[in-house]
Amino acid sequence: MGYSERYACQVIGLNRSTLRRYLGRRPSNQEVRRTLLADTIGRVHEASRATYGVRRVPAALLHEHGVVANHKLVARIMASLGLHGLPMRRRKWRQLKNVPTTEDLLSRNFRAPAMNRVSLTDITEHKTPEGTLYCCAVLDLYSRPVVG
Repeated sequence: MGYSERYACQVIGLNRSTLRRYLGRRPSNQEVRRTLLADTIGRVHEASRATYGVRRVPAALLHEHGVVANHKLVARIMASLGLHGLPMRRRKWRQLKNVPTTEDLLSRNFRAPAMNRVSLTDITEHKTPEGTLYCCAVLDLYSRPVVG
């Protein structure tokens, strides 16, 4: 970047001896273990086709690699790597009491006088690895076949 070590340390308020000690130190056993564990967790997650989450990865580490790892440590490492299993974390459901909804156009009368007069529809959202899939069905209330 063009800045001298002396000037950079002066700007951030750090002694040069502290910087030298930090740059010259060897990584601790814990840092080495975390690095190796992160690599192994990445391989286990990839081998599971990105389906294993925080609960299954420690079991797979023990069973396949003979590595004992705390589930909290695995959760922290997976979060730092941006890994998660399927299904993804569930979102909270909203409480719908006293919330205005759409009008009941049928007045709860689910009988149709003739064909192609009254129809119902419902849409469902499915999470997939490629994205979200929406499934919608349209029913004719008279004979109840799926018409669309």
